[in-house]
Amino acid sequence: MPAAQTAERTAAVALFYAPTPVATYPGVVPEEYASAALSARLAEASAGRFAVEPRSQIRAQEIALRWQGPDALRFARLSELARAAGADRLVVGWIQALVLDRLGGGMGTDFNTGGDGGGALDGMAAVTLQVFDASQGRIVYESRVTGHAVGAVASRVVEAALDDAVRRGVAQLIGPLAAPPGGT
Repeated sequence: MPAAQTAERTAAVALFYAPTPVATYPGVVPEEYASAALSARLAEASAGRFAVEPRSQIRAQEIALRWQGPDALRFARLSELARAAGADRLVVGWIQALVLDRLGGGMGTDFNTGGDGGGALDGMAAVTLQVFDASQGRIVYESRVTGHAVGAVASRVVEAALDDAVRRGVAQLIGPLAAPPGGT
């Protein structure tokens, strides 16, 4: 029996939203990557306290609902997505900032080919995570986390910075996602 059918509560992760457009890197769309990473990590960490719908199923529901990034700001749309996904709670993520900086000098901005000045890349991802309770039709929890990473390949540094932010966020989301309705 799938996990979503055995737990009392079901959570889902909506597509992350970026209030200002973030850059894409070869093979990485930050909003998609962060959504999938958070969904997978929550499923691993839930320990049976709640089920997590697979991100692929939620993405299919978003496509069917013609989901747009700004829908994450509309409680009516969040309620529609939760209902379509069969989720009691939705996690809504906002990528507030995603920054790459070349350590070791240089003013180049072409991070994919090495830029000017050489050196490693320092990545930072600032993310806001919110829990939307479908039965209450409102946000019941919010947390802000920051992830960091250093490396040589831009796309990998972006992924690692988002992974670090997601890892920090998961620890904070377990309680609010497992709480009974009205208990957060």
